[in-house]
Formats: sequence, structure tokens, C-alpha cells
Amino acid sequence: MTATPVPVSAIDIPAGRRRLDPVWVKTLAELMLTPADCAPIELISRGDRFQLVFGRHRLAAAERNGWTEIPAIVKTSADFANDAAIIRREIVENFARRDLSALDRAVDIARWREAFEAVQGVIRKGRPAKLSQLATISDDDIDRFAGSFSEAARRALGINRDAISRAMRIAAIAADLRDAIALHPIAENQSELLLLAAQAPERQRQIVELLNRTALPAANVTDAIAVLDRLPPRLREAAWQAISSKFSRLKEAEQARFFELHEAAIRRWLAGRSGS
Repeated sequence: MTATPVPVSAIDIPAGRRRLDPVWVKTLAELMLTPADCAPIELISRGDRFQLVFGRHRLAAAERNGWTEIPAIVKTSADFANDAAIIRREIVENFARRDLSALDRAVDIARWREAFEAVQGVIRKGRPAKLSQLATISDDDIDRFAGSFSEAARRALGINRDAISRAMRIAAIAADLRDAIALHPIAENQSELLLLAAQAPERQRQIVELLNRTALPAANVTDAIAVLDRLPPRLREAAWQAISSKFSRLKEAEQARFFELHEAAIRRWLAGRSGS
């Protein structure tokens, strides 16, 4: 389809989209000097308005640059089978265009499953319908969603039963807390996110407050829990200690391979010892 210029002020962003990354927006704004530099975003025509399908960071960059119009592929509701197809289109584009944080990816997978179940008629009265409730979905629901992907798609997207289950738990963190940590380093760390998700809701809130405080913030969820539980500061293992511990558990052939890869460094060390 041919792109057409659309007024930036006429574009509506559906609720539930992940938080914008201001660094990425600034980067795009600096790269997109004119609309000709901008790959078209995708919209759905809704009368006099347009609903964003994907391209929110590009749209924000256009707004930052003061553009009144942005190139877009404009579709109609008839181009999509249902609302779930729109969400799927957005999420597939997210997976393809930009590296997602562990948090963003988990929420996208959870939204994808939620839309899939709605279309399949699985979400009924009394069943989880909001991301904040998704940690309670059944194993059958997870298996059904995982089975909707081909084996090739599961490999390419890294989506399997365990990944979906982890995504459900992370996405169940309250939306305002997810926004509060979206740009924090733990958003890139699935283990930290799962640890946060495992805490009671009020405790999650306390942990996020400690992560984001200005004075002496907690470095991660583990440190925040230590503060809340008045535990002694955790001793951080030096990098060489971590490597040494792992090296000692390697098989002899694996240790030999390590020596080969680091032969130059080992020779420097031996030379230093012989000269002392």
C-alpha cells in the first residue's frame, strides 16, 4: 500500500501501550530530519480520526520534531478480522523492529495471549481478563496459546510454554508499577522481574519505591528486599571469583578450550611470575 501523509494531531493511541523510551524517541528524532526519513507508521481509519496500530516511537519523534504530518499506511477495520488481529499486528511489528526489554516482551506476549483467548471464546465471565490477573490463568490456557504457534514460529520468537508462563507472571505486575520500572535496568532482567512478580502487591510497590528513590536507591529487587527485611548488605562476588567458580566445574576438555582461548593472557601472567 502507498503511504499517505496524516495529521499528527488526528492520531489516537489505544490504551495499554508500553511506556515510551525517551532515549529511543530522541534518537529517532535526530535521525528523522524530514518525513522522507520516516518509515510509514500504520493506522486504522476511524471516521475523522485514526487509530495507531504500530509506530508509536516514530510518532513521538515526529511530534518532538514539530511535524504536523507523518507518513502512514492507512487501513480500515475491514482489513482486520477482529481486534485481536490488530493487537497481533502491533506486537509482531514490535518483535521485528526493535529489541524489546524483558518487561516489554513479557507484556506483549501476555496481551497477545489475552487477545487470542478472547477471539477463541475462552475468556468467559469469571476468567482473567486484565493483565493484572493473568498470573492466575490455567495451564490449559497456556498450552492452548503455545499450541497456536508453529514449531518454526516458537523457535524464531522464543515462545514456548515456559516463556508464556513467565510472561504471564511478569505482566501481572500492576500497570503503574510496570511503567515505573520500564526504564530501570531491571526491565532488562527477567530474573529480577520474576522475583518482583513473586512478591505480594503491596510489597511490590515498596520495592519499586526503593528502586526509584533519589537518595541511595536499591540497585535491584534483591537489594530492595534486603532493605525491607532489614537484612545485612549482600556481599557482591568479584568478577574473577564468579569465573573461577564456574571454571572449577568445567570438564577437563572444556578447561583446555578455555586455556586455548586465553593463551595470550596466561603467557603474560607466566612471564610476569618468572620475572619477579
